[in-house]
Amino acid sequence: MKNIFTTASLSVAIIMASCSGIAAQSNKSAAKDKVPAKTTASSTPGKMKEFMAMLDGTEGSAQKAADAYFSDELKSKLAEGNSLTFTDYIMSGAKVVASNAPCCTMEAKAGVTTRSFKICWQDDKIISIEDLGIK
Repeated sequence: MKNIFTTASLSVAIIMASCSGIAAQSNKSAAKDKVPAKTTASSTPGKMKEFMAMLDGTEGSAQKAADAYFSDELKSKLAEGNSLTFTDYIMSGAKVVASNAPCCTMEAKAGVTTRSFKICWQDDKIISIEDLGIK
């Protein structure tokens, strides 16, 4: 019984010690997240503004935007997938929250949630899109 108590005490102590390090790291990253990202027109890749304007909250607007701006290769790749994709959401209020040409991070309202996507451009076409999930 004494061994179980000792083992449990050590486990709790180890967990608390490791969590305090994680909390310190998360506080540092939270401070970095509060710094506003620069999103000027010159730093927005491709035709991002036009693409985001198409996401007007109407049914099928994401599909229209994808048809207009996704590369043929990306369209085929997404068609092969068997999971929710960008075109399955009804989005509005899109904005660029970070830009690192040729890619940027976009957030948009999707119902009651806000979804994030990493979008990479080549010329005037989107060559990759990654769903970063709900913000």
